[in-house]
Amino acid sequence: MTHADIRTLDQSRAKHVWDVEEYCRRTGIHKAEEKRLIKVLGRYASSHELQMNIVRPQSRIR
Repeated sequence: MTHADIRTLDQSRAKHVWDVEEYCRRTGIHKAEEKRLIKVLGRYASSHELQMNIVRPQSRIR
């Protein structure tokens, strides 16, 4: 493994990684769904991964 100097990294390509528990708490996701997300994604995930794996209850529009 090689050492990377943090000052030379491109900040525009960096991804924000969330703690799944914190993300669920902030967005109001139920505890059961939080546990499922932790099983699927692990303890940390990007916001895109979280959004694509959240199962929301269907709303009855009609």
